[in-house]
Amino acid sequence: MRITVDRSRQARPEFSKQLIADIRALLWVVTVGGLLLAAYCIHTGYTGALPWLTAMVGLPWTAHGIVCSNYLSMAKSDHKRGGITYDAARASNFGQGNLENSPII
Repeated sequence: MRITVDRSRQARPEFSKQLIADIRALLWVVTVGGLLLAAYCIHTGYTGALPWLTAMVGLPWTAHGIVCSNYLSMAKSDHKRGGITYDAARASNFGQGNLENSPII
């Protein structure tokens, strides 16, 4: 018996979450690559300036900080009065159904 999976129906991550995941992968590659390149430069006795090496590692970390900060701001705005999630929960009466163990909000 062969089971097939319909990949077109699988939920894809939202764009913002995918962006953060992509930046994390970039950070991993660039940071490890920068450390290996610095180790190689030390090993071969290179004594020149390496500001480009600092920028190569530092700039992606800066971009990661900016993206995560903006994502957090977006999430905060969605979860307060007038936000998408708050209004959706309010429209459904904050999920007040037949939940026995759920406290009243």
